[in-house]
Amino acid sequence: MLDVPENIHGNNKRFLFIRSLLESRSCTSVLDVGCGNGIHLTAPLAEAFPQIMFVGIDSDAATMKIAEDFAHKHHLTNTRFCVDAELNSEEKFDVVIASEVIEHVEEPGNFLLFLRSKLREGGIIILTTPNGYGAFEIMTALETPLHLLGVMNILSKLPGLRSLKVGKSYDTGNVADLQADTLAISPHVNFFSYQRLLTLFREAGLHLLQYRPRALFGGLGFQQLLRSEDALRWNAYASDGKSPYLVSGWMFVLEKSTREPQQHFSYHRRFNERIRRALTAKRWGTTT
Repeated sequence: MLDVPENIHGNNKRFLFIRSLLESRSCTSVLDVGCGNGIHLTAPLAEAFPQIMFVGIDSDAATMKIAEDFAHKHHLTNTRFCVDAELNSEEKFDVVIASEVIEHVEEPGNFLLFLRSKLREGGIIILTTPNGYGAFEIMTALETPLHLLGVMNILSKLPGLRSLKVGKSYDTGNVADLQADTLAISPHVNFFSYQRLLTLFREAGLHLLQYRPRALFGGLGFQQLLRSEDALRWNAYASDGKSPYLVSGWMFVLEKSTREPQQHFSYHRRFNERIRRALTAKRWGTTT
């Protein structure tokens, strides 16, 4: 059985949340948009629901090859993986998953319209994303200039602070070591507030059916402190009942609303978001 271990972002909690939603619905097809290598979500869900066909798409062909090989190794015959452009434009699904994707896309409103267009009648979208002003994103915003100044490289070499190093990134400059779910380097370009995201949902003609937080803390410092299985499980479930403004990540269930969606979006980032985006792009060696 494929294991989904808990981590600082609440990966196991996300898996269980989506699994419970699929158990409660009658569906035959699921589209996982931006699925990455599929190891932490698409494949475990496919194993849990052999009667459902899972289609995973992503922008990176090499990552899709990893997903295909993993599914084949584990005899998951109810999966199909392809790059975005290869998906049949007419194909629709009972459930569309977009987990930790919308924070990476240039035009999030148009992205929501795409997700909406892939739904069958009565279908749902399951969307997860970080709180742009939660602990994880705040700590990442603090870490980024330290990384650019070389401070993190120095600190990670000091006795007792090696846990600050993620993979080989500070030793070799290999940013792919920090992108465990995909070979594509795609830093965050959006940092949503809760209300702004709800507004985007409404403008895209989507109705919020259910919301649940994913994790309480995250980012530099917290990922060093909260390392045991018990601590990670506490971090995931301690977020339940907390204000959406206080948690690190969100999980939403959406359906088509009776409101007609906007046909085109032009997303305007606030000044602090443009600064954060520019620094993040410099850190990862991408362009803004």
